Amino acid sequence: MPREKSYYRENLEQILKFSEGRQLLSITDVKIFCGIDSRTAKRLFPFVENHISAATLASCLAGDKQT
Repeated sequence: MPREKSYYRENLEQILKFSEGRQLLSITDVKIFCGIDSRTAKRLFPFVENHISAATLASCLAGDKQT
């Protein structure tokens, strides 16, 4: 069973607080949360139909390469 990445839970907690508990985030949500351009967000994170789960974003921010 793979180990959870460092800071995954902290990232997830911050994302859920930012999104007020929503589990599915839009590109706009991610660009605001990360402080980046929407084109950069699309390049960095594995969006599916312009959405990403909070858990996937937290994992990506913790260093898991899912793109």
